[in-house]
Amino acid sequence: MTRILTHFHKQDRRKLIILLLAVYTLVFAFLMPDRHLLVEQYLALLLHQTYLIQDAFVTAGFAATFFNVALHFFVAYYLMSRNERSKISGLQIAAIGIFIGHSFFGTHILNIVPILVGTVLYAHWTHQSFKLFTTVSLFATATAPLVSFVALEPGLSIGSVLAACLVGILLGFIAPPLAEHYLKFHNGLSLYNYGFTTGYMAMFFVLALPYLGWETQLTINLLQTNSHILLTYFSIIWAGFALLVVKNFREAIQHYPKLLKSSGRLPDDFVAKYGIYSTLLNMCCNSGLYLLIILLLGEPLNGPVLGALLSFFGFSAFGKHTKNCLPVTLGIMAACLLLGQPLTGIRFQLAFFLGNGLAPISGFYGMTYGFIAGFLHYNLTSLAFGLHQGMSLYNNGFTTGLVAGFLFPIIENIQDHKPKWTQLHWRKNVKRKK
Repeated sequence: MTRILTHFHKQDRRKLIILLLAVYTLVFAFLMPDRHLLVEQYLALLLHQTYLIQDAFVTAGFAATFFNVALHFFVAYYLMSRNERSKISGLQIAAIGIFIGHSFFGTHILNIVPILVGTVLYAHWTHQSFKLFTTVSLFATATAPLVSFVALEPGLSIGSVLAACLVGILLGFIAPPLAEHYLKFHNGLSLYNYGFTTGYMAMFFVLALPYLGWETQLTINLLQTNSHILLTYFSIIWAGFALLVVKNFREAIQHYPKLLKSSGRLPDDFVAKYGIYSTLLNMCCNSGLYLLIILLLGEPLNGPVLGALLSFFGFSAFGKHTKNCLPVTLGIMAACLLLGQPLTGIRFQLAFFLGNGLAPISGFYGMTYGFIAGFLHYNLTSLAFGLHQGMSLYNNGFTTGLVAGFLFPIIENIQDHKPKWTQLHWRKNVKRKK
């Protein structure tokens, strides 16, 4: 008992918050009206295909889904607590946010474990500590649908489970070196470097499916009722962080104006540069505004949208703030309206929360380019989805990488050939923003 208390005393308080969120979510699960079906429904979740877009609330109900989320929080806490020497960074908050977010629509304890093991093996292979790859391992689980697909598509058997484990291990093993390489493609102008990476990985794995005689069935299952439960769940989390900000408001507001002037271009860790409380203020302001907008549009929350909201909440610690997000969002809305599509569809909702992974473009080059990036992003999401057939949960992340890689050389060329007085003005801005 003394050893356990000593362990918690040494832990960074930020890491203990992860544990607190895990316990809160677990209690929330046992308060759900269908809690008596938890075991049965969680088994149903484990035995169900998880490719995009499968809402866990439809597949398994409320209690089992929140139980699944709680397990993800416990996994995140274990991985983060292994590294006793470092505090939680903005990148780790972003990774936890998107890792937890995907537990609402695509990941469960069985399809993420092989991927985590693969990352551990990569660390050993390269003679490095796994502590350096804990964050990477959380991002890599976006390819978890491939693990479930290989296990279930040919019919569940010992052979299919072993094959799924091998696929998962391979995915986790190749994710770190690929992510490091693909960062050069978009030059840090997409916050979702791992989303871009996992999209590429899934795309090449999908090429093998026709040779095996397997096909994906692209169906969308979304929760249509009782979204107030989801809103309550997130609101309590949001309120808890807001109370921390209020309690330390003087420290939080001190660096917040500087934070809003940052470009967001990778790596832009708000925790390291502006402190935890200014970062929490940004997370609450940013997510609160975007949640309010989506509620005013009148569409109920569901698993994928709540997951996207949590991802947005997390990445507000690593690159996103209202000033660099809104131009991209306006571009996404313009594209949706010009196509005659409703602002309440799932395609728009996911792009609304996740498309602003392109926020560094508006933060670094200006609002006009951010608007163009958002416009292109929305149009490309459906095409990008077809490339990986829902086997990567980071479809918007994959798309932002493609858009950023396309725009970067064009914008740079335009800036380099502007009239001298404009070019000098732009260079001065770049120097200031850096």
